[in-house]
Amino acid sequence: MINNAQFRYKLSYLAKFKRGIIETGKIMKPNNRLLPILLLINLLIILSTAYGEVVSDTKTDSLRIALDKENGSDKISIKLDLALHIHENEKNEAESLAKSALKDARIEGNKTLEMRSYYVLGRIYLALNNMGFSNSYYDTALTISESIDDNWYKGEILFRRGLNQYNEGKVVLALESFYDALQPCSLSDNFKVLGSSYSMMGTILRLNGIYDRAIEYIIKSKLNYEKANFTEGYAWADYLVGRIHADLNLPKEARKNFEQALATYWELASIDGNRNGVALCLEQIGLLNMEAGNLDQALENIENVLKIHSESESKDGILNTYKHLGQINYYMGNYTLAEDYLNKALIIKKEIGDLTSRPGIYEYMGLCLIKRGRVEEGFNNIHKGLEQAILNNQKKFELDIYSKLVEIHSGLGDYEKAIFYQNKQIEIQNLILSGAAGIKMEQLQGIYEIDIKNSQIAELEKQNEISSLKIKHDRTIQIIMIIGILLAFFISVIIFLFYNKIRLKNHALNEANATKDKLFSIIAHDLRGPIGTVFGLSEYLVEEIKNNNLLTAKKFASLIHQNLNDTYNLLNDLLDWARSQLQKIEFNPRHLVLFVVINEVKNLLSVQAEKKNISLKINVEKSHQALADGEMLKTILRNLISNAIKFSNANGEITIFTKINDNFIELSVRDNGVGIAPNALKNLFYLESNISTPGTSGEKGTGLGLILVKDFVEKNGGEIWVESEVQRGSIFSFTLPIN
Repeated sequence: MINNAQFRYKLSYLAKFKRGIIETGKIMKPNNRLLPILLLINLLIILSTAYGEVVSDTKTDSLRIALDKENGSDKISIKLDLALHIHENEKNEAESLAKSALKDARIEGNKTLEMRSYYVLGRIYLALNNMGFSNSYYDTALTISESIDDNWYKGEILFRRGLNQYNEGKVVLALESFYDALQPCSLSDNFKVLGSSYSMMGTILRLNGIYDRAIEYIIKSKLNYEKANFTEGYAWADYLVGRIHADLNLPKEARKNFEQALATYWELASIDGNRNGVALCLEQIGLLNMEAGNLDQALENIENVLKIHSESESKDGILNTYKHLGQINYYMGNYTLAEDYLNKALIIKKEIGDLTSRPGIYEYMGLCLIKRGRVEEGFNNIHKGLEQAILNNQKKFELDIYSKLVEIHSGLGDYEKAIFYQNKQIEIQNLILSGAAGIKMEQLQGIYEIDIKNSQIAELEKQNEISSLKIKHDRTIQIIMIIGILLAFFISVIIFLFYNKIRLKNHALNEANATKDKLFSIIAHDLRGPIGTVFGLSEYLVEEIKNNNLLTAKKFASLIHQNLNDTYNLLNDLLDWARSQLQKIEFNPRHLVLFVVINEVKNLLSVQAEKKNISLKINVEKSHQALADGEMLKTILRNLISNAIKFSNANGEITIFTKINDNFIELSVRDNGVGIAPNALKNLFYLESNISTPGTSGEKGTGLGLILVKDFVEKNGGEIWVESEVQRGSIFSFTLPIN
């Protein structure tokens, strides 16, 4: 458990990791409609900043006073609180305090305080720009947190280790760390870090063009920020959605998201004086303006961003701002001034060792040189930027540079090179659209499967623990082992990775085989049987018509119709499910009036209900709406209502009703039929273990409908569950987002 002071300190982490997730991908731009209001609010910020400094000084003083008064474990805890509180501005003192606390914790044998000491040292060395020591301290803290079963710190450490890995360019490892942080954060109700982990996962997927999954994670992050009552998290989620809209070339939607986030960040800045979020949003609004050709507004936006970063002395921020000012002045035709800004950005880049911004800087320096007649030098710079983008695996920069090279060579009349670079541009675009930019599909598939089947989490945790120990061991032996032992270690790591990959693929093959067997069973039995029956009945029908036995012919025609209807529904479910598994179904969510959709499905199934004299009731307010794909929702309702009819006795009653649950709406289908046995409930939604049972009138099925229902509900961002008692009936319920 943590005390209130610790918790308040942890509320500042998001501002720290923002620097790690500001990437320079596709150029985007902003708008200045809010500027008059923002200038007024700026006056409040000046006052609130002064107040914030006083509060901070007061807190530091109170901790120093308490440090002199306390002894034992309390004194160690206060040392760590003070170290964490001052680690950004007084790094050396913070380091001394944390090391002293670590020594005292070891003497006392207090594992919790020892873990906290390593964690705080990890934070301090990150502030000291020593990523190696920071990682090492985090790894040690993580090992102790696992040994004492402290889920709160385990989730926090995994998240921060993921940030370090992300900033080091180890995207796949970072994604794994963020995912590993989810379970301990959930178990300890650490909703803020839980939201931040989802946010970072969404960011990584967005940067690799996997927008549907990115949006899903960002929505999950916002829901957890709500639980933590973390206002800055709402703003950050709006900002990320804006980046997705910008990536998808939807500038109006992007601007709306950025302006929503900006309004929240200004509100927060008026309280604590921190304008980092304001700068982020103004930067994106400025880039949107640049892309739209509103260069004067873009210039004003980015100059305001430069003021904010200059006041906070953020070298990362100033670097990006100089780069954007260079781009804007290039488009304005001020090539000398643009080159000056880009050179300033290059100087800062070398100071801080930044790699991600190099492609954009070299690209626009090259463009400026070409405009000034220094063509060969310009091409050298552009190709230097391209080489850096390829080295960093920055696909969007590659795409932009290839586009510029096509344009330049076309203008110079060198169409052969223009066509060559256009083909390279198409190749990179295809990679981005297929979601293969920077992350292996096997890795993403593994994460997606884990997201669906929580039973695999424990196994992945074991694998990540082994990987973490090997990484820790690697860092240790780099100092004390000879080259031969290092080579042996790397060989063992390669063997382990190959073994792990083979094992995962075997698991995937086993699941695929189970699915294949079930599908063949459906095709061989449930399709072949009805079609054979129809074939036989049709022969009798022909004979009865020849003999003019119309009553008997009518009976056979009715049986043929029923069999064909059942077979048609089965084929629909089978094809929809197969298309869903192959990702061939388009997902087009929109706001739907639920009463209208439910009534439409009810009308389709009314004949089926009338045959058993079952009443279908809709208890849904006409104002209730949901954000969902219309065709998927109809398929969900058709299967659930059809199943309710199938397992209801004659003269039964089925009710469809809804209720609002936070940001979701819950839809339920209730019947008073035969119910479901407890041992069958757990297998309803799983293809490999689902077994169909006949209805009350002998109706047949495959169990595939419920599998399809679960798949479609989850694709729409919802969850599904069932409550049932034998001979009392069942209630199938699922949720859909409202917005």
